[in-house]
Amino acid sequence: MTSTAATRRIDSEAVTSGPPNLAVQPLDGPLGCAITGLDLSRVVDDAAAARVRDAFIEHKLIVFPRQSLGEADLVRVSHLFGDPVVHHVGEYLDQDFPQIMRLSNNVVDGKPLGAPNNGIFWHSDQIFREQPMLATLLYGVQTPLTSGGDTLFSDMYAAFEALPEEMQAKLLPLQAVHSFVASYERNYVRARSLSAEDKALNPDVVHPVVRTHPQTGRKALFVDPDSVTRIMGVIPQESEDLLSFLFAHIADERFVYRHAWTQGDLAVWDNRCLMHCATSYDDSSEIRLMFRTQTQGDRPV
Repeated sequence: MTSTAATRRIDSEAVTSGPPNLAVQPLDGPLGCAITGLDLSRVVDDAAAARVRDAFIEHKLIVFPRQSLGEADLVRVSHLFGDPVVHHVGEYLDQDFPQIMRLSNNVVDGKPLGAPNNGIFWHSDQIFREQPMLATLLYGVQTPLTSGGDTLFSDMYAAFEALPEEMQAKLLPLQAVHSFVASYERNYVRARSLSAEDKALNPDVVHPVVRTHPQTGRKALFVDPDSVTRIMGVIPQESEDLLSFLFAHIADERFVYRHAWTQGDLAVWDNRCLMHCATSYDDSSEIRLMFRTQTQGDRPV
């Protein structure tokens, strides 16, 4: 991924839509929008909630800049996008609000405050579940003061539509195997090791390589290097070659928006049509603390 990927711009003239003071502005890149004029620490009324949900479907990613949210606020806001799901890695959950998972490099009393290296591979959240996540919310409690720790988002509608028609036709009937174990072992290197029981309780699942969004009807690539182990119905070498091609394709900067975090930013994205990944930062001199929630999706088709 090169440094030319688009970055956030939220301070230029906005397009006003919906309730008074609520403004929706497309981000300076191939996807996403910023919503301003909405204080999420307060209860969101029905008109504003409807406008937010419309923007979510249209833009796939929403950034709410300069918010001041407590844990209860974040859980309440999460309900705007579905039913929050408690994450399976219990050691990084907030004790009072288990819907919130902490991501952090900070260590308190000898224990990691949050998952230190989560999400460094392109992925869609919990794609290895029968019903992967619908929305993810990520809130910047403490962000690096210098640089780094950005999050990349890639538009899987655009990635699929950019493929030649013959490749689209080839992919449409294919299915891929997604592994919880593979994803866990890549992301939670400092968490406890999985037991045989853990592995038995989290079997591989099969999803279409191309899924159809249940609300828009558009088709999106739905494979990721985080969890996919193989494509079914083809010989191993063809599976390996096809996955290598697709993994490189989804990272193409034509489809990618890079979000440079500022403390107080809340990002909300649609896992049904976006992939995302974290980037590195100087964790020897910077502290990063993010709160994450996720909402229940449906079975991909």
